[in-house]
Amino acid sequence: MDIDALLMQSLQLLGLGMGAVFIILTLLIVIISIVSKIVPVEVSPPPALPTQGIDPAHVAAISAAVHQYRKNR
Repeated sequence: MDIDALLMQSLQLLGLGMGAVFIILTLLIVIISIVSKIVPVEVSPPPALPTQGIDPAHVAAISAAVHQYRKNR
């Protein structure tokens, strides 16, 4: 085989490989976008903060400390 035939064959193989990768990735994107529209997103409620059993004086002290920190920043 001469160099021209080898070069043409390598370009064909390059095009076939890149085309196959492009098609597979495009199909993957389409499938993922379709599935994301079909499957609903689960929204979990925020966890409830335990307020029972906490001393109100501690809550006031922590709130004051946070307020002081934000004021000085």
